[in-house]
Amino acid sequence: MKLFLQLFILLFPVYLIAQTPAVELIEDKQAKRWTLYAQNNTDIEQEAFLMVKGEGFRRSADRPIIKKIPPNSKVVMMILIPLKGATPSYTKIFTFEEQLQTIKKRKGEGQKEHVNLLPVNPEQLTVFVENDCEKCTYLTKYLRYNRIKHRTLDIKKNSAVFNLMWKHLKDSVSGRELIKLPVLMHQEKMYFDIINMEHFIQNFDWKKID
Repeated sequence: MKLFLQLFILLFPVYLIAQTPAVELIEDKQAKRWTLYAQNNTDIEQEAFLMVKGEGFRRSADRPIIKKIPPNSKVVMMILIPLKGATPSYTKIFTFEEQLQTIKKRKGEGQKEHVNLLPVNPEQLTVFVENDCEKCTYLTKYLRYNRIKHRTLDIKKNSAVFNLMWKHLKDSVSGRELIKLPVLMHQEKMYFDIINMEHFIQNFDWKKID
């Protein structure tokens, strides 16, 4: 028994180190604010991506954020302000580099929906969307009505879809931009910060879409 305890004491710290993720999301819940940090546990700089859908907060934090996390450091990713008398909750997408954490779903948690993820055609317009996104709906309706060839991919239907968007998106940002859906990709160019969708539609050169 004594030998077992000695071995356990020796091996337990090693076990803890092995279980520590390279980059993790840390939640600090205070009475008036919830702060979400990205903790880099490695000796190299990492890129972290966070997108949150919340309920019971002052505003829904639905703007994805990309930040560079220095080695062995912790950086604030997002601050959520709970509403008085509400029961706040949120779901998230948190990634570092190309690692994607599981998105919790209200129904069928852990199940993956099949997605026919064909290779990206640079000449084709690819639109990354999600449900409950007014700008996404506005854009896709416009594309269908005007018969503009495009491919729509929902980032929450399958982790492979999000990984595809992230793979192309992270090469187009400096690390401080706020990423807003929908995200458009055409001829290796990414459009990810559309503030006024109507203005974007009016000024985009749709004739170049094959």
